[in-house]
Amino acid sequence: MIEEMVKPDFSHLSLSERRRVLADYVREHPRILDQGHINLHVHTNESFSFFLNPTEAVWYAFVEGIEYFGINDHYTIAGHGEFAKACETASLKATFSIEAIAMDDESLIHGRRYNDPDNAGRCYLVGKGVTRALKPGGRGSQVLATMQRAIRQRNRKIVAKLNRYCEDRGIPITLSYREVDMLTPHGNTTERHVVQAFCNKIDRQFPEIDERAQAYSRLTGGTVEEELLSKPAQIQVLVRARLVKSGMPCYVEEDRDAFTSVENLVNLYLEYGAIPIYPLMGNPITEEEEDLELLFLKMDRYRLNALEIIDYRTEIERAARIIDAASHHGLPVFIGTEHNTKEESSLVGPVASYPDFYTYLRRSSNFVIGHQRLMGLCDFGFVYPDGRRRFDDRRKGFSFFEEAGKLEIPRPQLEELKKKSLQERKRYFNV
Repeated sequence: MIEEMVKPDFSHLSLSERRRVLADYVREHPRILDQGHINLHVHTNESFSFFLNPTEAVWYAFVEGIEYFGINDHYTIAGHGEFAKACETASLKATFSIEAIAMDDESLIHGRRYNDPDNAGRCYLVGKGVTRALKPGGRGSQVLATMQRAIRQRNRKIVAKLNRYCEDRGIPITLSYREVDMLTPHGNTTERHVVQAFCNKIDRQFPEIDERAQAYSRLTGGTVEEELLSKPAQIQVLVRARLVKSGMPCYVEEDRDAFTSVENLVNLYLEYGAIPIYPLMGNPITEEEEDLELLFLKMDRYRLNALEIIDYRTEIERAARIIDAASHHGLPVFIGTEHNTKEESSLVGPVASYPDFYTYLRRSSNFVIGHQRLMGLCDFGFVYPDGRRRFDDRRKGFSFFEEAGKLEIPRPQLEELKKKSLQERKRYFNV
């Protein structure tokens, strides 16, 4: 479907210009959705992504018939403002999340993996339904800053190792960290940005395709065919795997400060006014995810109150078992595609497209919309500030916030609601 569209150019435009271009496109290409698609987990350029900016991500979602769309960057909410305005322009129902990695020392000691298949103990967690920023200087800000600082320091060390590696092989490449930093709007660099900047440097240094193929071959220790050079995303994956992943010549071990505890990360998400949730790996099935009932018990202990399935990584049969078990326990289940590579792919994956899952995924989408709405207007979320569920009966809480999210409130009425007192807003939503 996307191939048939003429995509507007969202690069090199100011924020207001991007929104104007999107508004023009939406006006010229009206769409009517009966039951639109769902994708509540995509990354943008604020972390690492195929998308140049949040507005471009929303354009893709609009074209593909997405109804519920969610931003989910690593370690930052810097893209939330642009994403919110773009979704409003395109009439998408927006959700707002943040993702980071915690360390479960108990699982680390026993060599058990969660949703990082290469590292025991490491645990990706998501804060779903962000409704406010962190207080400057507060505990959450300190925890986040410590993780970000450790990640940036590691990336600088990888740059230094790559430069030495090139020097040892007689390849005239000197990468600066500034070139890495320039690939992200707010300095939220990742290992992937380092590899992208490195490959960009090689491409500029060797404009002739045969010389470039030789350079990549010498660097990666294998033959790189010229055909592969026309696929930047695949070249970056190859370089990352051969040079900077664990056991490779430019690998740098992560500092322990890059991974806070599960408790700290959950508390951080609560400060954001979000619901701490667990995104399942899907494939491969790891030790901590094999027994879903035991995983749910651990989630409850850690104050994690919903699940997320990553599309394309999860087979239909596995998704069916997850959704069936989650519905039995009254746990919402979200769906998303990540899009945290430079590879273009559809925002609508096989799991989200599977008819049997749609009703539950839609209920879960309305649930998080309801949480965002009631937190924003009434300071009344699915969880209390300490992470306890507001409703002892999880199913009752699920249904309550789902109904709040299903309400179609015209924008003028919503603006009027915002002007009313807190008590009047609470009465409107019967809370």
